[in-house]
Amino acid sequence: MKKVMGALVCLIAINSVAYADDGSANLNIKVSGTSANNTYFLCVEDGVGCVSMMAASHGKVYPLLPGQVEQIFMVNSGTMRVYHQPLPASCDVNVNSNQTLTVKGSVVKGANDNAYLDHLHCSVA
Repeated sequence: MKKVMGALVCLIAINSVAYADDGSANLNIKVSGTSANNTYFLCVEDGVGCVSMMAASHGKVYPLLPGQVEQIFMVNSGTMRVYHQPLPASCDVNVNSNQTLTVKGSVVKGANDNAYLDHLHCSVA
């Protein structure tokens, strides 16, 4: 069931990115701990869908639909596991057109192959 949900999340993400328009905001991800062996996707619900954190570590900036950030979570593309993140106050923000949401932190693997974003912090400029 988790694999099916993960696949659906990725398909929705591809659809969300494809329909972002030119009046969108931007998503900049500065997350350490991603590598070719552990490909994690960062997901911003109702904003961008899921995007590759590894590509972001190489300077990729993604389009983001303006609006309220309501949830941030990660998906491991190898296992299709979904890792929900508690939303810190800095990430409980509204992003307007032509603004950039920057998400910072580091991917940490815990017990039972659980992963989370340590020191998750967001800023809007």
